[in-house]
Amino acid sequence: MNSTAMDWVNFLQRQGPFQWAVTMNLKKRHPHYQTYITPQIFEQTGRHYLSLVNKGLFKRQYRYGRAKLNGIFCMEIGGTEKRPHLHFAIGSKDQLNKDDLLRELNKAYRKMDWVKGDIHIAPYQDAGWLNYLLKTGFDSVVLH
Repeated sequence: MNSTAMDWVNFLQRQGPFQWAVTMNLKKRHPHYQTYITPQIFEQTGRHYLSLVNKGLFKRQYRYGRAKLNGIFCMEIGGTEKRPHLHFAIGSKDQLNKDDLLRELNKAYRKMDWVKGDIHIAPYQDAGWLNYLLKTGFDSVVLH
């Protein structure tokens, strides 16, 4: 059976709920180690970001596997004219304090080595964001 784009969106939507759509630009080359970004570094950067946010919000509960945010991200390399970037759909089944979550999203971003410029955080509206995450194909999507 061949899966359609809508099947993938429905699958990703079931990983939610999501409350935030986050985009961050990345550097093409690390400033200290003279290493160029690779798909492996892309994925590690996305996982590291979600881990920092979870640690800040849930502390021991996250460390022992009892609590974490729902997180999906996609890696978009772009061409020579576009900067590599990550798109996230982030949320929680529990009602978290909005200000605490926004503070942790921004705080974790400031700790990242590969980021460039400002982070863009917007309220998650609907499955259209998940469809956007799939624009480069399901291979670029990572579930966390």
